[in-house]
Amino acid sequence: MGRDLGYLLPLLPIATVAFTVVFSLLATSISLVIIWVGVPLMVATLWIARGFANAERARLGALGHGPLVAVYSRADAEASRMRRLFAPLRDGRMWLDVLHAIVVFPVAVASWSITIAWTSAALAGTTSFIWERYLPEQESTGVGILDWLNSVAGQVTIGVVALVTLPVVVRGLALMHLAMGRGLLVTSEERRLREEVARLEGARGAAAAAEASALRRIERDLHDGPQQRLIRLQMDAERAERQLADNPEAARASLAEIRGQAAETLAELRAMTRGFAPPLLTERGLVAAVESLAERSTIPVDLDARVPADLSASVEGAAYFVVSEALANAAKHSGASAVAVSVVSDGADLVVVVADNGSGGAHLAKGHGLAGLADRVAGAGGTLTVADAPTGGTLLTARVPVG
Repeated sequence: MGRDLGYLLPLLPIATVAFTVVFSLLATSISLVIIWVGVPLMVATLWIARGFANAERARLGALGHGPLVAVYSRADAEASRMRRLFAPLRDGRMWLDVLHAIVVFPVAVASWSITIAWTSAALAGTTSFIWERYLPEQESTGVGILDWLNSVAGQVTIGVVALVTLPVVVRGLALMHLAMGRGLLVTSEERRLREEVARLEGARGAAAAAEASALRRIERDLHDGPQQRLIRLQMDAERAERQLADNPEAARASLAEIRGQAAETLAELRAMTRGFAPPLLTERGLVAAVESLAERSTIPVDLDARVPADLSASVEGAAYFVVSEALANAAKHSGASAVAVSVVSDGADLVVVVADNGSGGAHLAKGHGLAGLADRVAGAGGTLTVADAPTGGTLLTARVPVG
């Protein structure tokens, strides 16, 4: 009963504020749509309604029937800023939040009034023998039942009945609002499963695309680079063998040329295998691997790496390549003089943040290097965001679930 009263007693003020704000903004935004001002105002209305809905989910969850969970659509990270800004207009979940703020108000008026009346009758009736003596004496109505109800005995009886039935009444009212909340504020289990399946399929598709792209790149690079160099090395080695007997000086020059080509081929192979997990990562773990990256970086790196010891290989690999690619981009393109790298766990996710003080301007658009990195992170079930830092430079943030 205490939980139910804790929910019902502040219900009317909260519902009144939510209804007034959401309905007023919605009506205003609709009336201004014709001059386009109403469109961003409508987006703001949806976000405000979502805030009220989150507060109501928390209040309903405190009734002891488990948390109320809603799944909102995620904006496409590759979409333009304008499309991401207006993405809430296509999210039916947020429109249900608006609907709840509007339809719950009249129900809240009735249920709050019943709660106050029932609680007042219980308290006033059971204590009537205390305060009845201070009231002016009432004249008889001539109707026995009414006179008895006006007596102390009648008031106490009413109070006892109200007190005994109060838990049932407030429980019923609370369950009614809980049912409304589950109908309008909660994403159904079926839809949640569909959302999760779609997310996993997207992650699997991103991982497959990243792997296929890497394989195509390796195949192309092998054919155009090391393979051609090795063929030439073979031909030059055969030529040096023929020259050894007749012209040792020419053979020595050929061997020097072969040594140079071998060094170039080795450098190409190292560049190609930059997308493979290094032995250090598999042997000594993520912290040692990112420390090695920081030591090899041409830009000073301030590193904070604190991760659990039981991370999966996919999570460690995704985090490693985020740091590796971010440091490489910072060195090549940003003009930065310092980089801060943080690799920490917040319990549910491994959070990788790389911030530099360079020129900024990096993004995840298709055709750029970071797009493939985003696919790799998505393949591990995570997300990657890139933005210009408020103080200048680039802020790259990856979140990868550790569960």
